[in-house]
Amino acid sequence: MKKILLLFLFQASVCLGQKAQIIRGPYLQSVTPTSVLVRWRTDIPAPSQVYYQSKGKVLSAIDSNRVKDHVLKLHQLKPATRYAYQIDSKSFEKNRYVVTAPAFGSKESVRIWALGDFGDGSASQKSVMNSINAYTQGNRPDVWIWLGDNAYDNGKDEEYQKNVFDVYQDLFLQNLPIYPSPGNHDYAGKHNPSEPPYFKIFNMPTEGQAGGIISHSESYYSVNYGPVHLVALDTEMQEASGLMLKDGKGNQVDWLKADLAANKLPWVVVYFHKPPYSKGSHDSDTELDMKSMRENMTSIFEEYKVDLVIAGHSHVYERSFPMRGHAGVNETFDASKHIVAQSKAPNQFVVGPNGQGVIYVVSGSGGKVGGQRPGYPMKSSVYTNNTIGGSVLLDVSNHIFNLKWIQSDGHVGDEFVIEKP
Repeated sequence: MKKILLLFLFQASVCLGQKAQIIRGPYLQSVTPTSVLVRWRTDIPAPSQVYYQSKGKVLSAIDSNRVKDHVLKLHQLKPATRYAYQIDSKSFEKNRYVVTAPAFGSKESVRIWALGDFGDGSASQKSVMNSINAYTQGNRPDVWIWLGDNAYDNGKDEEYQKNVFDVYQDLFLQNLPIYPSPGNHDYAGKHNPSEPPYFKIFNMPTEGQAGGIISHSESYYSVNYGPVHLVALDTEMQEASGLMLKDGKGNQVDWLKADLAANKLPWVVVYFHKPPYSKGSHDSDTELDMKSMRENMTSIFEEYKVDLVIAGHSHVYERSFPMRGHAGVNETFDASKHIVAQSKAPNQFVVGPNGQGVIYVVSGSGGKVGGQRPGYPMKSSVYTNNTIGGSVLLDVSNHIFNLKWIQSDGHVGDEFVIEKP
């Protein structure tokens, strides 16, 4: 017994004297105009300390508790300001920084990167990443939204490490705040939010600190970022009542309606995993989850004048006309009835006094690519591509909304513009 105690004390003393090594991150969460969460993981328990500076003044945040998974909040920051930061050091690196969100109510233009179905470790995943990195040199994204199926095959912690953190760390994770949503692979096919590692890896702004109303749920939340109201939903979570988002009712849907009703910003983007319209690697006419999303949720998006709904799941790119009133199967789409838009030019729309339909985009080829089901491309589609990977860039100002689909070869495969006078 005495030998065991001495061995324990020796091991403890070695750990206390050993310098912790960062084995994950750092990465950025829940950025607001005045704060950001910095997360990282170390190989042994250690205190948390971040040094940060803007215009030469060095500040620090400290938590003396010894942990492996570190979450430290930097607060009392200035809006739309770049801060260099470093873990346990004042030796700042060029690419390790955070830019805080614009002040609430700001009319500053913003750039948002949307990526879906990406963490599979494939060559296509890396090509999509590299294409965005090259395309955005000189004008980097401000925020990064994830459309689910972030880490294949089952959203395990080690899969996030290998297929997400090890891939994106240097180019994006250390300087681009993430607002994620989960997919079926992140849930490993289950529906209980207490199980997936996803909810332990990420911190969502559930208390309304990033804008929108309080959700009290890590599964769904909203963000005001410049002129855009971003709403992240969870198509996989089953509530205690048994209800899911696809049912068009329940706590998540009640929150969504209240949040959209309270929004005052000119643009609304809703994102989640399983799309209401697709004929790519998944079929929204025959797969119940997607069919139910179309039948029960699209009328809500229309009622609250959502501009863009963007999802993943289907490993293709698909973009619809601005639509209203189409909840049926593909063959029931009637352009004369369901397209609601005032076109100024091809792929350019001006929102008139009666508003515009919702544009639905599937961008599920951030890693996984390909597939088509009978009826592809959908009758409601303006443009589709199931042969090459890609991801979406949104450039949004107070009156202009521009979407580009950037292919993995660097070309702009699709683009449209909406104007709101």
